[in-house]
Amino acid sequence: MHLVAAELRPSLNALLQASSQFPPLNGANLGFYRKRARFSGAKPLADVPYYTVAVPATPDYRAFKLWVVNALPTNLANPALLHFHGGGFVMGDCENSLPRLQQLAMDTGTVIISVEYGLAPEMRVDEAQAQHYAALQWTIEHASELRVDIHNVGLLGVSAGGGHAASLAQQVIQKQQYSLACQILLYPMLDDRTGSSIQPPVHHGRYLWTAEQNQFGWQAYLNKTPGTARVPEKHVPMRAASLAGLPPTYIGVGALDLFVNENIHYAMRLINDGVATHLNVVAGAFHAFESVAPDTPIAHRFNCSLVNAVVDLLDIAIVKKPM
Repeated sequence: MHLVAAELRPSLNALLQASSQFPPLNGANLGFYRKRARFSGAKPLADVPYYTVAVPATPDYRAFKLWVVNALPTNLANPALLHFHGGGFVMGDCENSLPRLQQLAMDTGTVIISVEYGLAPEMRVDEAQAQHYAALQWTIEHASELRVDIHNVGLLGVSAGGGHAASLAQQVIQKQQYSLACQILLYPMLDDRTGSSIQPPVHHGRYLWTAEQNQFGWQAYLNKTPGTARVPEKHVPMRAASLAGLPPTYIGVGALDLFVNENIHYAMRLINDGVATHLNVVAGAFHAFESVAPDTPIAHRFNCSLVNAVVDLLDIAIVKKPM
């Protein structure tokens, strides 16, 4: 605990005490964690509109829902972000992220489309990747009614959603059907080997998302033992042979996060492959710290860095200053 930033410790201690009797995350207890992940005390903002749309099933993927935030008919062509929520591939939903997305949309003047993607183990990696690409395709095809500029669409992913966003960006490069303005990844889950064949330092991943939980999430998603040579490179962002051609990238992560080393390594690979990259490593911060302690100065700075990244990477000229 001494490595954790002092301002984060009260909130972390309260969370640890509240969760001290929780069962381990595994297949038998997944229902418990999914119910817990759906709980949020934050209510949607009254002055930022949103609605949902259904994307029908195809032979490649099951039907899914999109949450469209801030699609106001005020400008002809707004920047947009396609968002993927967190949850270790196995839990989480868009509604829990809604107030934060509304605030980000208001602060940056963007339209945000959040993907209610299928969860593992019910949905495995190939179907999930097809679903994610379909979400981007839907966004581009409906750009006119969304008032979205198809040349200024980026990806935003948080934790496991960061892994989904990174995989989608790689798909876009391979298929060369669309272009992306940027990818913005908050403590993204990029490498199945972390916690399995690659052991992190003991102080990485001690809080909120551990090496053991990481193994479970990747196993459920891949339907294979994580960290082995049997895992195809197309299923794991870090395993890609090259990152050349990916859009400008922002990565934000805490220095105590389980993912910090893989995030730093990914940023280095992006830089070496000629991708404009900004890496923000927050000292004393653990996984999802800004959600655990949202009112702290360290969380405020992290959120301001996110807003600035959206403004810079989507080339937004005029933006409402964040509160």
